Amino acid sequence: MKKSTLPVLLLLLAFTTSFAQEKKVALVTFFGDKKIGGTGMSTIGESLMKDPAFNLQPLVEKAYDRFVNEFAKDFPFKLIEAKEISSNADYQAYKSVMLADTSKGFNKAMGIQYAIIPGMIWAYGDKQGLLSEAKQDPCNLAKIFPNADGILFVSMDYEFESRAMGFAAGAVAYLNMFLYDKKCDKVFRIRERAVSKGKVPAAAGIPIMNVEKIQPLCQDATEALFEDLKGRLGKIVKKSGSL
Repeated sequence: MKKSTLPVLLLLLAFTTSFAQEKKVALVTFFGDKKIGGTGMSTIGESLMKDPAFNLQPLVEKAYDRFVNEFAKDFPFKLIEAKEISSNADYQAYKSVMLADTSKGFNKAMGIQYAIIPGMIWAYGDKQGLLSEAKQDPCNLAKIFPNADGILFVSMDYEFESRAMGFAAGAVAYLNMFLYDKKCDKVFRIRERAVSKGKVPAAAGIPIMNVEKIQPLCQDATEALFEDLKGRLGKIVKKSGSL
């Protein structure tokens, strides 16, 4: 009886210890940048970004849902429930000094440029060397969530790439992840990319601005990105650093 009980107790102890050591991370922002980059895209990118027909919100929300419900299961930490994050009054009141909507000027309304998950705020994941700790988003948000072992920032952005000797252009989708520990030290930065299968007509590599064709192209690139990361993102996260 004792012999058969001992392995069970050891297994139970190992499980309890593992559970007690599970790290919890606050996902504090998840957004998509509507200002698409690429060679010669400065003025044209602004115009596309301001076009109300160019709506990345559904695309970003679908990406978020897949990120938290599918990919996060493979991470070496657990994401804190979204309701716990969004219901924090200090979190909702926080304003990043890094917020710069290029169509409206520094620290103005961000509704034009960024597609943000409802209930979340916009925050900048990369620490800036010229800013004091008191102005760094990772440091300030770590103080707002002191019980979290880490603070995670996720964003998506896009750019066009020239194809067919400049007579066509495809889209490139990027997924960016920044993780910090509770002391505001960077654990990792991840930037993964994938290109669209489709393309649109272009002149000298600059796509002809037709929202009805550009938006599906961004969707195409996003789907390619998430399919590429399927089964891989968890491994990338584990290799990139630990809390």
